[in-house]
Amino acid sequence: MTILGTYFLLHITQPAQAGHDKGLPWHISPINDTIIKPTPPKKTGFLHKIGEYRDSMLIRRYRDSLLNRITHANAPDPLEDSSLIKSEKMFTPLSGRTIRRVFFRKVKVFGPRNINDTTYQTSKKLVDFANQVHFESKEWVLRQMLFFKPGDTINPFELADNERYLRSRPFIQDARIYVVNATNNADSADVMVVTKDVFEYSINLKELSPQAASTVISNNDLLGAGQGLDIGGTWKSSQRPQFGSLVRYTKYNILGTFIDGSIGYSMLNTYMPLDTNVYEGSYYISLNRPLYRPSARWAGGLTFSLNHSINKWAKPDSLFRKYEYNTLDGWLGYNFRQQFSGNGTETQRPNFAVLVRHYNLYFQETPQQPDYKADPVYNNRRYYLLQLSLFKQTFFKAHHFFAFGRTEDIPAGYSIKGTSGWETWIGRRRLYTAVEANRFWVSKHQDLFNPSFGISSFWGRNSSEDAVIHGRMDFYSRLFNFKTSHFRQFISADYLTSPDPYFYKPLNINNDNGIFGYKRTTLNGYQRLNLKSETIWYTPFRLYGFKFNISTILQVSQLDAKEDPLFTTHLQSRLGITCTIRNENLSLNTLSFSGNYYPSAPSGVPKFFLEVTTVMDIRFDISALRAPALLSFK
Repeated sequence: MTILGTYFLLHITQPAQAGHDKGLPWHISPINDTIIKPTPPKKTGFLHKIGEYRDSMLIRRYRDSLLNRITHANAPDPLEDSSLIKSEKMFTPLSGRTIRRVFFRKVKVFGPRNINDTTYQTSKKLVDFANQVHFESKEWVLRQMLFFKPGDTINPFELADNERYLRSRPFIQDARIYVVNATNNADSADVMVVTKDVFEYSINLKELSPQAASTVISNNDLLGAGQGLDIGGTWKSSQRPQFGSLVRYTKYNILGTFIDGSIGYSMLNTYMPLDTNVYEGSYYISLNRPLYRPSARWAGGLTFSLNHSINKWAKPDSLFRKYEYNTLDGWLGYNFRQQFSGNGTETQRPNFAVLVRHYNLYFQETPQQPDYKADPVYNNRRYYLLQLSLFKQTFFKAHHFFAFGRTEDIPAGYSIKGTSGWETWIGRRRLYTAVEANRFWVSKHQDLFNPSFGISSFWGRNSSEDAVIHGRMDFYSRLFNFKTSHFRQFISADYLTSPDPYFYKPLNINNDNGIFGYKRTTLNGYQRLNLKSETIWYTPFRLYGFKFNISTILQVSQLDAKEDPLFTTHLQSRLGITCTIRNENLSLNTLSFSGNYYPSAPSGVPKFFLEVTTVMDIRFDISALRAPALLSFK
């Protein structure tokens, strides 16, 4: 109720006509930053105003009218194109012109329906105060994130890439770049950068009961300077120690280098624990420079962490796995750009990239129990990888895939990767080889297909070990519109196997590995097939700015031994209905209510299962280059 109440007070809109600003392009209607003051009442005393507000709220008609203004309950949805649109399409007619000036327009977090509402004004002091609570992203922060400057030539792909990069920042909800003041006879034009922030503050209450409490307080754009701060804590009466905490500081795009840096610690088992049924504390620092645009040359990252186990459940020494280990992980990639010619036009050639990675996990202390001495998980591991990558990537803009109506960036193209390297693990040195391929394409009916395939193997003592075969197919239907509702169909199939496991442990189908709601089941095998069908209804329902999506889900999973053909064991399945709720103005996780039925539930799993949880924001992976990695078998 606290979050809803806060949003109730903040989300007010009152559109009005904008005036003109001499510092902006002559035909653009600017947002007037001056609050229009209403005619003062005869009595202006503070106590008199409080009395008027109290009396007004007692009148139901006024109260309902205020609710409608706050929630936009009577306002139609903004017009959205249900098609997939090439990202560079709107810039292509103006290619080659010189950029005279760059202007910035910041759309208020609260009030405007969407980023296109650039004429929003309000005479409400309350909504003005609400927007002042939020520190808007500073102009110098936005300017550091631009790929262009005055005097440069307009490149359609560059502007489209820049718009997409702005939208990928966690503190920006949406972004648009417009070419303005471009007359037919001119060889130059101005560029307008329009951004809409996400409300910077958030509270994630993970658990609350008489025996336990857990929360994380976050600010994803501290002081509007492109930096984030997370502070969290837990208390559980059944654990020792009872209290735990985490702190994380992040600076995005350090000094305009497109490097994101983080430093922090966690005593809450949230930083990549080594094994299951353990509880870890970690101190870490990381730097990461993604391939923020297909034509960027350099990408890379570096992470260092100190980790140790915590005896949270007060186990005796004979059972507690006491250990300490450090990790050092670094990678670097160079992109030989070939997809675009020198004048910015697209060619038929793919980009070619070379990437290297070094990963080292080394123990300062290992568990004393004999069972863990030979366990690969609790032994030092180091590997070096070299990867060659061919890729070509373009992008579309669309709505209503994973989100609730905001602009989403959809990749299209392909990548082919060959990887080789050496691994040292438990005193064994093994050669590693792998080939992977991935493709995204849009059909003429605007359905999206994403097949991928990978095969890898370690080579030790002249034979294959821990080979992995992985195939996956994802299908996303076009958007179906019915009155004010929208629908999509998602279908996925995923097959994973290891024909000759040596160090690798068997697969399971718990939660993200197969069936949602399966927890700590003992079902396992070295072949796994997962099938999933999901129908999503993007509903027109709104409540104080929160939007609702409803999904019906069918999941089927199959586990078999490595030497058996598929479907020799019993199929596991789930039928579910899920309601997800999110306000895209707020930096909160998506709230999820789900009801599930398991026709063939194994021991320990109920036939019916209800859950309320939060889920992270899901987006398409728009970076063509990542750190080289071993083909996963989990």
